Amino acid sequence: MVIGWFEIRYRLGPLPSIPSIGENHLQIDDLMTSPYDFHNPQPPETELRLEVDRFLRPRPQPLTPREIALLEAGRPVPLDSGLAATAWGEGPVVLLAHGWDSRRSHWSAFVPALTEAGFTALAIDAPAHGDSPGDISHMPLYARKLRETGRQIGPLHGVIGHSFGAGAAAIALARGLDAGQGVFIAGPTSIDGLMARWCRARGISEADIPRFIALVAEIVGENTDFFDLTTEAGRIETPGLIVHDRTDEDVPLEDAQNLARAWKNSRLFVTERFGHKRILIAKPVVQEVVGFLTSNRADNATEP
Repeated sequence: MVIGWFEIRYRLGPLPSIPSIGENHLQIDDLMTSPYDFHNPQPPETELRLEVDRFLRPRPQPLTPREIALLEAGRPVPLDSGLAATAWGEGPVVLLAHGWDSRRSHWSAFVPALTEAGFTALAIDAPAHGDSPGDISHMPLYARKLRETGRQIGPLHGVIGHSFGAGAAAIALARGLDAGQGVFIAGPTSIDGLMARWCRARGISEADIPRFIALVAEIVGENTDFFDLTTEAGRIETPGLIVHDRTDEDVPLEDAQNLARAWKNSRLFVTERFGHKRILIAKPVVQEVVGFLTSNRADNATEP
């Protein structure tokens, strides 16, 4: 998982009227076995749209026994958005937004730390992930669902996002999510750059990459300027903590540095050797995040 969009499989938006590709989703091993026609540098529009469709679809992740136990220890929270959600603990609410090809049970290191610190940890499954409905997911949709959750639950003490979920959380904060603090872990800011790397890994020609990006923008209902999330981040007034690892091979540290410059009321915490996924279970990261949330604690958020 060295090249590509969040965890090599980041995608952005629903694609109407596209033939189903069934179980033919992108796998890591697919990167060197692309169905793309290398002898045809200008593929038919339909073929390029099929690549977009593949790019947009998350893969289901089965629950492990440990994850099942974690969910059973919590309480289900019905959401008007239809997304699956589980809460643990009592106190001000911290919303947890997982990454691409992930699910709400992947916060096993954060849930006990947050509840022990006196917070309610509320984790949701993103659209088309885990137990939530849908076939295709994208960042603006995820951001809208986070905002809907915030409106239903009441003011949040904070929101923590990882990777794809970090980008969605940043957009949600910029567009009105009522949360006292934001934590952005291993998230991207240069989305078009990540899409370009994904395209190259699939064998899509340089000449076709701009059209690929334009199709994604069209589908998610945003202009291409949206793919530079520093624009969104510049509108965030909420205090923020940005966490990134130097050895992250999916999202470069430069993205976090750019975000920190754009998000004026934020600070950057850089780690070593945890990479893109292990950063979620790294004790120094969990301690830093919980300490940040505790330092500005306000007990006025509604418990779900």
